[in-house]
Amino acid sequence: MCNTPNWSLGDAYLRANVPELAPLVDKFSPCPLQPQNPNTYFTILLTGIVSQQLPPEVSQELMQKLEAFLGKPITPQAVLAANEEDFVIAGLMAQKIDYVRSFAKAIVQGQVTIDKFAEMTDSQISKQLLAVRGLGQWTIEMFLLLGLCRTDVVPTADFIFKKELQALLNLPAEPKRGQINKLTEPWRPWRSLAVWYMWQNANSKTKK
Repeated sequence: MCNTPNWSLGDAYLRANVPELAPLVDKFSPCPLQPQNPNTYFTILLTGIVSQQLPPEVSQELMQKLEAFLGKPITPQAVLAANEEDFVIAGLMAQKIDYVRSFAKAIVQGQVTIDKFAEMTDSQISKQLLAVRGLGQWTIEMFLLLGLCRTDVVPTADFIFKKELQALLNLPAEPKRGQINKLTEPWRPWRSLAVWYMWQNANSKTKK
């Protein structure tokens, strides 16, 4: 299992090196994020495949139906042992059934070494997961940041983060991937923490 980062070190770094983020650190620290149990990795990523282009409440209901006949946590072996008809009854479309089964097969056959993620770099994990059909950049970045608690992830595909970054730095337009990487370079190696504070800031606005 991955270790929980010492987020207080990140707080000190951001206060010293990214003054525009200091007010957010002061307002929302400490960061409570902890790595997820490795037994849940497959379910987390599976949820990313299932929930693509679906409203949250629909994807949540789908996952509950899948867990009802596959068990909890869902395992690759359970997915491969199940009948296709069970997935159809649960409400999964043919393409997503194919994606889910392919992902399970990739793990069983060792193309995705989910049991070794704790020892792997972010780029190694991303490379494996990007080869999985149905897993997109956003899902992988969220998994690295929220599932594994990697400290230096910048989710360039995340809409909320991009809007917050635009507001924070007074940018004339929503930044693109290359610009985001360049703008957040001074945040290294604590970009994940900076992103989390910006999410908290966005969330606090919606509650007003």
